[in-house]
Amino acid sequence: MIKITFCKLSEHYLSFIARGHSHFDVKGKDIVCAAVSSLVQHTARILHDRCEAVVKKSHGKLEVLLRNPSELSDILIDELYKSLYDLQEQFSSNLSVEVNEDANRYTNVCS
Repeated sequence: MIKITFCKLSEHYLSFIARGHSHFDVKGKDIVCAAVSSLVQHTARILHDRCEAVVKKSHGKLEVLLRNPSELSDILIDELYKSLYDLQEQFSSNLSVEVNEDANRYTNVCS
């Protein structure tokens, strides 16, 4: 299962982490993995380029941390969340999306 956790403090998203594999189908034919990967990587690239987010990638894991959350970063992450939530509705055994509210930005809440 792919698990995506968003961390929020007050009204601002601080970070999100996506990890795991959907196991919907074999590699190269997994539509859930392809959809999630496209959405997450696209958003991470924009956040890195436009909002100076820190992006860490490793096998089966992508983490994005906002140093200075802004209106733009909140809009982008909120739209990512909505899109992933819609996918979760269709593929609940392959994808889990959650938001940790009032996260502490100085602890590793999302890992």
